[in-house]
Amino acid sequence: CLNLAKPEVRRFSMPRRALTWAFLNAVAVGASDECCWCDPTTPEDAKTYLDAKKSEHKLVFSDEFSAKDRNFANGHDTKWTALNIGDTSNQGSAFYLPSQATVVDDPKYPDVSALQILTENASHTGDSPTGEKGIVMPFRSAMLQSWDKFCFTSGVIEFRARQPRGGGYWPALWVFGNLGRAVYQNSNTGLWPWSYSQCDADLELPPGDPPQRISACDDQDEDSGLLPFQGRGATELDVLEGAVTNDGNHSYVVGSLQLSPGIPPYFRPPMFGFPTTSGTGQWYNGLSFGPPVPGISTGGFANNGWYGPPWGADCPTGCPDALSGGFVELNDLDSRYWTYTMEWKTGPNGHLSWYYDGHFVWAMAAEAFGEYSVCADRGGVKECTRTPKRQIPEEPMSIVMNTAIGTWNGGKTALDGKHWPAKFFVDYVRVYQDVENVGCDPPNYPTATYIDKHASWYGEPALPRGSETCPSKYPPSAHAHAAAIKAAAVVERSLRAEQNLATAATALRKDAAKKVSSVLAGAPHALSAAATLERGTAIHLALNPTSAAKQVSDVHSGLFAGAWFAQPTTAAAAAATTTAGSGGQQLSAGFGVAGGLALVAIGAVGAFATVLATRRFSERSAAQATLEAEEELRSAYDSTYQAYERMEGLR
Repeated sequence: CLNLAKPEVRRFSMPRRALTWAFLNAVAVGASDECCWCDPTTPEDAKTYLDAKKSEHKLVFSDEFSAKDRNFANGHDTKWTALNIGDTSNQGSAFYLPSQATVVDDPKYPDVSALQILTENASHTGDSPTGEKGIVMPFRSAMLQSWDKFCFTSGVIEFRARQPRGGGYWPALWVFGNLGRAVYQNSNTGLWPWSYSQCDADLELPPGDPPQRISACDDQDEDSGLLPFQGRGATELDVLEGAVTNDGNHSYVVGSLQLSPGIPPYFRPPMFGFPTTSGTGQWYNGLSFGPPVPGISTGGFANNGWYGPPWGADCPTGCPDALSGGFVELNDLDSRYWTYTMEWKTGPNGHLSWYYDGHFVWAMAAEAFGEYSVCADRGGVKECTRTPKRQIPEEPMSIVMNTAIGTWNGGKTALDGKHWPAKFFVDYVRVYQDVENVGCDPPNYPTATYIDKHASWYGEPALPRGSETCPSKYPPSAHAHAAAIKAAAVVERSLRAEQNLATAATALRKDAAKKVSSVLAGAPHALSAAATLERGTAIHLALNPTSAAKQVSDVHSGLFAGAWFAQPTTAAAAAATTTAGSGGQQLSAGFGVAGGLALVAIGAVGAFATVLATRRFSERSAAQATLEAEEELRSAYDSTYQAYERMEGLR
């Protein structure tokens, strides 16, 4: 990291603009000697974190919001971008403006310097995330994102915050997969909130649910900026979503996960119900909730008022399951600072856990992301529906802080003007990891090239990019995972090529059978034509006796070639493939000798129908020629299927 006392920035080999951003990061925000993304004013005793299993995590990012002159408009801050866009997602009503986000001393707690997100009853006109011009939003607020600047994969994130009072406000502290961008719907369609990387034929989506945009069934090329046969998404993990009542009492806070694909509707509980026994509506396995906390809460609870959109609903960015847990009946969310912590551990033994003020709220174990299936007997027919195994989110996550506003939080009378303006204070943001995995473009979950190739989906680029501020740090396991994905892709391509070859061979056999049937069906017409040709040729020979000998010789040469073609032997097939010209050579190159045999047998049938019938014009009557031609056609038909059998043996 940068050390202003010992300026050795040249060793990073950064572009000049990147050096400028790195310098601004050191001066304006402060870059710790031990951690490039860390605020040097973070207290020493806050630089480590012990998780629930007493595993130590080290600080990898922090912002204490100590400097009052921070400007969060795009291009002015190395850690955050304050949006300048109308929030049209989730029926939002606010226009997000950089001027609504400032660093101030909290008037209620003057010793606390904090980020203030100010929400006001004042309209603003501007652009929507989808590019619509001149939209008018009735309220103003702020959203700060670390998108494409700071991202982390796995670890612990903690906020300390004081919420605004009043119905209609929706303060939120959350993380979001960097492959999407919060509120930019075009970037999120088919990505939010997928956490799934399998190619499973049994996964059937409801009609209104768009498919996963980047699927494990697709062989992505290197130019796309993605890895082959890897499912991707933009998962959302909410550390805090709050709702404070008008008088501040009976309020609640929840932490949540949005997850696609959702499980079968059989498992979804009825709204405002949370059965704990197995069977219909049992919901997810592997969920746990905290005990009562004396003087604070009755304990962690499942947010049973929302499990996600109704099955089959029209969801512009995908119909997920919504899993939540929180504390209810709280009376001081707006009057004092609370800490909101989420532990996120990836992998087959991982988990997601939420803690408020150090008290366990709820958790999801890895088993919760497993397969869910149910079968029923309907009219004597067994019908099953299932959702394949998902995964604990592994995408690099950016951080989001905002206050949204709307009537869905408190009903139509929520925005009654009693509590304007609303102020959301964030004292600090800290991220810890036991294994450092920091950066928005990890080798096993890349994002940068894909974002650049679809820049119009993401709005104004966030400046500076994180890699221009601090070096990314990815563990060896991330590189090993990327290598394993590429190696698996080689195997998958080989299997698909073999399958395609088998499909082509099957198609070849079917086509050959059709041609044989067609020739046999047309044999009487061919023999009738031969009889006519006999009469015409006899007249021709009588009038041109000098050419008769040569034409008879040509016919006998054709007979020899046709009869030889019909022999289903390897040597004959190889020679016949060459004789057949470039078409036969190409087929033999693609399918070997077996393919040559098939071509020879097919060609022989057609050759016999004409050549054998024609030969007899000078030797026998038309009736005798017909009988012999039919017999040899049958022989050629048999030879064709002998060739097929030989082809099967050579595959």
